[in-house]
Amino acid sequence: MKSNIRKHFYTAIGISLFSVLLGFGLKVYLSMVIDKESLALYYTAIDIFSFSLLLLIGFRSSMVVSYHKTHEAGPILNIFRYFIVGALLLSWALVIPYVKHGLGMEVDYWYLVATILSMTLFLYLSNQLSMYRLYSVMNRSRFLEPLLSIFWFGAAFYLSGVEGMQALFIMSTMASFSISLYIYCVKSQTTKEPVLKSVIIDSEMRDFIKKSLISTLEFSSGMLLIYLSVFFFNHYYSIHELGDFQVVTKPVLMAMITLFVFPVFQFLLPELSKLYFEKHFEAIRELKRWFYTFSLTVSVIFASTFYFFGQQIILSVFPETYAGAYLYLTHLSFFFIFIMLNAFQVAYIKSS
Repeated sequence: MKSNIRKHFYTAIGISLFSVLLGFGLKVYLSMVIDKESLALYYTAIDIFSFSLLLLIGFRSSMVVSYHKTHEAGPILNIFRYFIVGALLLSWALVIPYVKHGLGMEVDYWYLVATILSMTLFLYLSNQLSMYRLYSVMNRSRFLEPLLSIFWFGAAFYLSGVEGMQALFIMSTMASFSISLYIYCVKSQTTKEPVLKSVIIDSEMRDFIKKSLISTLEFSSGMLLIYLSVFFFNHYYSIHELGDFQVVTKPVLMAMITLFVFPVFQFLLPELSKLYFEKHFEAIRELKRWFYTFSLTVSVIFASTFYFFGQQIILSVFPETYAGAYLYLTHLSFFFIFIMLNAFQVAYIKSS
């Protein structure tokens, strides 16, 4: 059992590495064909949209645990749908006007509406993959995501002649819709969407809602630091410094989180939940020791690499105008071990 858990975890890292490298390569290419100001504003808008949808991400762990206990998807997904509609309406009413006018985005409203709608649909379906433990579909969708982004940017920028931020929003919107369609078609072969109907809020569902909201607070407490950085950069630093953070610093940090933190919730959390309910506590302790050693190894390599070679790495990949990102990455790399350890502790708490 222990070896199977590690196998799933390492497989997820391997597939995520491909997606991260391809996505990072796309960002490098975009930094060469799109001006720095447009890229900075685009990624800032995506960050704000992502933060407004954190509630949906926070549901993931409680959906996994509740479905493992009750094996009833209907009430769980219907409650989740209510929160999705609420988050979507709130985003359309408050977030989109701020992005459009507060950031001065020179794009039509429909680009922003379509973007947040596609992101919401993708999160709804990807949460189901975790709940049903459809690991193979999860890995394939992660593999396809950067490929679809590259395809749709090429279609918008080169085939249709759309330029600037419009091409970027078309890329993100169509990529999210495409991967959502793929997930829905594959998932429908084994599980069907439950009928939309009212839910009887019994003790199990109240516990599910409570744990979901707590999970949201726990997840957002870590991610909030990243998005607050974006907010302060946007208001207190120049657009060029915001570009350094958005195009280089944050993508590198998010790549590390994607590789070594997200698999904790996608793979270790369901297994920890299973081990806990089967009372295999020694296996949990062994898994904990292994992950602590793994976290220390990854964090030391990450911090050492950017402390000694960070500036050379950035200058060899990005244009010289992004050289200032080296300082931010050097400082952040020393704190990455706490992100990994916190993720495991949260997963352990949620599994029970």
